Amino acid sequence: MNLKTELSTKHQILLNEIGFKVEDKEYSFEELKLCEAFITSHIMSKSSKNGDIAKELSKYTDLVNILLVNQK
Repeated sequence: MNLKTELSTKHQILLNEIGFKVEDKEYSFEELKLCEAFITSHIMSKSSKNGDIAKELSKYTDLVNILLVNQK
């Protein structure tokens, strides 16, 4: 999967916001897993007391689902 050409601009912006650089290249299975882990780590770093985890989870769910589907 090439994140630069196959992801929407919205999803690329979300990755850039959390510090994951999107490059124009074919990402391997392992690199897609790392991207997923990067997103998960970002979400879990948020506070659960004020609902930030839930907000971030809803924000990134579609993107994580896309990554999961393309890991096959």
